[in-house]
Amino acid sequence: MRSKLEVYALAVCFAAVVCLVISAGIGGYAIIRIIQPELTLKKWDYDQYQSNEAFWQSKRYGTAEERKLERRPAEEDLTKRRLESFSRTLSAERRGGAQTLIQSAMFFLAGAILLFIHWRIARRARQDVRA
Repeated sequence: MRSKLEVYALAVCFAAVVCLVISAGIGGYAIIRIIQPELTLKKWDYDQYQSNEAFWQSKRYGTAEERKLERRPAEEDLTKRRLESFSRTLSAERRGGAQTLIQSAMFFLAGAILLFIHWRIARRARQDVRA
């Protein structure tokens, strides 16, 4: 027969394991964001950097008349702007991944500590019931 303390400790262990699994998944995705940010960019963000035309259309604001009056820069200049903007976007994605990884690591550590402590409590409660 299990004591109330053992049941409590095992319930906390179960919750801690769920926390560890979720944190590991989120942390894994964060690592991918850091290593391969092109894969984790949103579709619209990624698509706008695939050509000068897509970049030009995505960066234009204002009314239709204002957009007609705006002069498109030379292809070399537009390419340079597009690549610089893409580089900044990838850097922001990596930074976001690093922040998420830190948060995930904190949750993982808290879950691991809870699991360790409560697993020991459950073992001790089990031994006390047998004695």
